[in-house]
Amino acid sequence: MTRKARNSKSPARPKPLIGIQGQEDSVVDPVWTVYFDGRPTEISRASCGYRLEEWLQGGKDFFKRVATVETVASVRAAIHAVRTRGRSLHNIEIEFVGKEPGRRFHFLVNYHPVFNAAGDVIGVRGDARDVTELMQFERALGRGAGLLVSLVESTGDLFWAFYFDGRSGFASRDCCGFDRREWATGGLQRLRERLTEYDRRRFDNALDFVRKAKERAINLPLHIKPKHGRQRRRFLANAVPLFDRSGDVVGVYCVMHDVTELTDTRAALKRSDARFRDMIEFAHDLVWQTDGDHRWTYVNPAALQIYGGDPAGLLGQSFLDRSHPDYRARDAAALQQVANGKDLFQYETVHLRIDGTPRHLSMNLRPQIDDAWRIVGAVGMARDITDQKNYQEQIEHLADHDAMTDLFNRHYFERQLNHSVATAKRNQRVYGLLYVDLDNFKYVNDTLGHAAGDRLLLETARVLKGRLRQGDVLARFGGDEFTVLLQDMTHERLRYVAHEYCELFGTYSFLDGGQLFDIRVSIGAALLDGATGSASDVMAHADLACSNAKTRGRNQFYVYDPTDRALDTMVQDVGWSRQLNDAIAHDRFELLFQPIMRLRDATIEHYEVLLRLRGKNDELIAPGAFLSPAERFGLIHSIDRWVVEHALARLALLRSDGQTVRFAINLSGRAFEDTELLPTIERALTEYSVDPAAVTFEVTETAAIARINDAKIFIARLKTIGCQFALDDFGSGFSSYSYLKFLPADYLKIDGAFVQGLADDPLDQAIVQSMNQVAHASGKETIAEFVEDARSLELLRDYGVDFAQGYYIGRPSESLVRKV
Repeated sequence: MTRKARNSKSPARPKPLIGIQGQEDSVVDPVWTVYFDGRPTEISRASCGYRLEEWLQGGKDFFKRVATVETVASVRAAIHAVRTRGRSLHNIEIEFVGKEPGRRFHFLVNYHPVFNAAGDVIGVRGDARDVTELMQFERALGRGAGLLVSLVESTGDLFWAFYFDGRSGFASRDCCGFDRREWATGGLQRLRERLTEYDRRRFDNALDFVRKAKERAINLPLHIKPKHGRQRRRFLANAVPLFDRSGDVVGVYCVMHDVTELTDTRAALKRSDARFRDMIEFAHDLVWQTDGDHRWTYVNPAALQIYGGDPAGLLGQSFLDRSHPDYRARDAAALQQVANGKDLFQYETVHLRIDGTPRHLSMNLRPQIDDAWRIVGAVGMARDITDQKNYQEQIEHLADHDAMTDLFNRHYFERQLNHSVATAKRNQRVYGLLYVDLDNFKYVNDTLGHAAGDRLLLETARVLKGRLRQGDVLARFGGDEFTVLLQDMTHERLRYVAHEYCELFGTYSFLDGGQLFDIRVSIGAALLDGATGSASDVMAHADLACSNAKTRGRNQFYVYDPTDRALDTMVQDVGWSRQLNDAIAHDRFELLFQPIMRLRDATIEHYEVLLRLRGKNDELIAPGAFLSPAERFGLIHSIDRWVVEHALARLALLRSDGQTVRFAINLSGRAFEDTELLPTIERALTEYSVDPAAVTFEVTETAAIARINDAKIFIARLKTIGCQFALDDFGSGFSSYSYLKFLPADYLKIDGAFVQGLADDPLDQAIVQSMNQVAHASGKETIAEFVEDARSLELLRDYGVDFAQGYYIGRPSESLVRKV
């Protein structure tokens, strides 16, 4: 640390000083005397946290330990100078390390010579003034000044001082393309040149006012053209007079705040506010505001559509006045949450129109806060979602109800049946199941058409509903099949109820188009109790009972009895149910592949995918044995999806190995009813990266015609995905040609019944040629099934049939046959 003497000359030699005894109590700061003749050093008082004894007894060693190195050197130099010159030294700075850790003390010391009677310098006296707090204050003041300079230089405002006589002034920063030096030297003239004529006159008037009145001018708007560019910047300027020592104004200290962006923002906000108000006024959604008592203070015109009255008439009314009684308490609680500072989003409620009609509303609410940050009300938006709610209810209704009869559908019934099985086991309750099948439906449907069949189903549903007890569940289970789940049954009670349902149709006749049809039913009944294995089991029992009832004549019922030997053959169906469930769960199905030859070049790329069930003895069982039970027990959709999943996985594997193959995948006649099948196909195509054009789906002609509207939609969706579609067994229906133009198939598979005897039967030859010509005329390709000899194959090639398959070309196999 550098120490320097402050005013090192003394004007005159002082009077002789003799020690410091007697001064200890009169001097606040420490005074000490060092003698050159060996006498001990005298010290007036303790300091720096050390006791006086420590200072007196410690001597030079103690002094060196507590003084800084610079202080030791400074004291030695000062004492030497006073001794040799005989004059005092003033304001010499020294520093000591305090006894308290980390504490330092600063002193300003005046050194004086001590004379004897002869006038010789015999020692030096030092009186020290503690300036520790003063120096800390000075340092803080220096830091504050530096911080102020940093703030001035870092702010976005221009702090600028100029003098009227042209002297250089001060500028804190660059501005408008001019650097701070340019502002400091000649900035006034430069500014005047960049102002508009109007601003220049106003600025000159302001300067004249500051100069003469010696007062400041504030918030002076200026539009300054930058050094580069044409777009003027907008400023607010405050001008403060600068005075000389005589009190005359010699310049101006100016603070210029750039408000260009702020002005633009305010203008944009003003335009935005106008647009926002227009949007609110013309919005379809209700925008509203309430006070602290929940009374409306603003509603936009959309209130007319929602509440059916003049929006102005709502002002002053309570928000809760329009709440539906069932929702009023809930709305009050919601408003209280908002009053407590909470935002609510998509809060749904029901309000009443002026005429009392309920409307479903979805609201966003938030607190309204005033300038003092007090919650004084609420603001919100409300959207009328009544139509959406109604549509949602319809969708939810259709998910569980049959679209034609409005009865519960099969999906819902099976869910209730599973629940009843679980309840029966848990609570020892007993239920009954009725399986109702219309005996004459197919005849009516075939004779009068589908529309008459639909009317018959509607009347049947009405008749059955008329007998239904509260708590019982009635469903349309299939085409002409209905099921009833009965609560709290016994065997005797179940027989009585089944008999009553038969009696409903004992004398029932269906009249349509002037024709009268006697409609009868067959009813199978089964008990469901704690011993029932599963829903599939009780459905199988009821189905077997219904089949037994049909063998007994028209309008009969039968209650399932496991001891009845007549059911032994029918019980096989129950075995099928268990076996099929096991096959689905444990992948006990197998896929076989039969080659399909293109006749024009005898190449094989197409393969029909055929399903087999692996039996208990590892034998392969053809689908004809198990598909009917699968349909009855509601397992057919799961089988369809299994086939799709595994066939596409196999196709992806083959094509990844470079084999150019295409698959034709058989679907069941119930495929059109499965809402999950198309999504399954789309997902599997994506998951296995299979080209949809390499996949054809087959459904029999009779199945497609039976549900022609569903078939058209299903085929259209498949073709949208990119797959192809084939009508299997074409020609087996009595009206194939008439429906052909309504079904957008890519292939017609000619029924094998016309191909097996083709070589020897002129009628089959004529039919096959006719089918081929009609198919080609409608833009479809043909595939002949059941080709079993070379002669038939040659005839088909001569007729122009496109493809052929059969045992002569290749039998179904687990591997692909590529050549004949």
